[in-house]
Amino acid sequence: MRYLYPVLFLMFGGVALLFAADGAAPAEAPFTWKEFIHMIEAGGVTMYPLGLLSVAALAYSLERFLRLDKKVLAPPDLSERCRKLWAAGDRKGVIAAARESKSALGKSIETMVVFYNKPLDYVVALASNIATAELLPHVRACKPLIVIATTAPLLGLFGTILGMIGAFRKFQAIGSAGGDPSTFAGNISEALVTAATGLIIAAYSLFLYHLFKNKALRIGDELRAEINTLAIEWLLPNTEDVDRTVPAPSVASGAAKP
Repeated sequence: MRYLYPVLFLMFGGVALLFAADGAAPAEAPFTWKEFIHMIEAGGVTMYPLGLLSVAALAYSLERFLRLDKKVLAPPDLSERCRKLWAAGDRKGVIAAARESKSALGKSIETMVVFYNKPLDYVVALASNIATAELLPHVRACKPLIVIATTAPLLGLFGTILGMIGAFRKFQAIGSAGGDPSTFAGNISEALVTAATGLIIAAYSLFLYHLFKNKALRIGDELRAEINTLAIEWLLPNTEDVDRTVPAPSVASGAAKP
């Protein structure tokens, strides 16, 4: 949760600062909430889908903060408990502790114990496949953020086009008779506000996508490193008595059946 507050500041602080800079002149009073709402309303109908995208980005971010947790995927005390049980010769206890954790590391440890009499490279590859299969849904769950990051600027550009079309239509209606330049202010505000909002939503969505994706990949690397360590500690002394008739599975082939 230590990343949550900086992200919220990036999301809402950036929008507030942008609108404050646009709406407050040196001689005017400080930017108020009513002025902020007025700036949002100036964006026109395009602000509604942009608002939905912003809420969706926030919802996905909170979901990833809660679910993509190393303590859930690889409990910190699980390896040590399983080491003690293995040293005591209690393989059933290792399997029970691994299943009780309901984690990616637990499933990998259970696989290593079940296939302990197979070749070392086979067991390591199989356990790594299990860990990868558990992490893939977390990597895929980050993709909605990249969709939002791609869609938001396009919606902002769409709002810009609508604003410019409205401005030119008013200019055409006025003709060469001239008129008050403030007539076009509403359409120009719509064009600028929607473009800026789309870029801000895209920026923090793209940032969060790479943040969560890299976190998932880092957890996967740590899981594979722990699997290799446990396999060497437990199975390397037994490599002379293993069943060598079973070929090692490919890491990309998925989990094999016993």
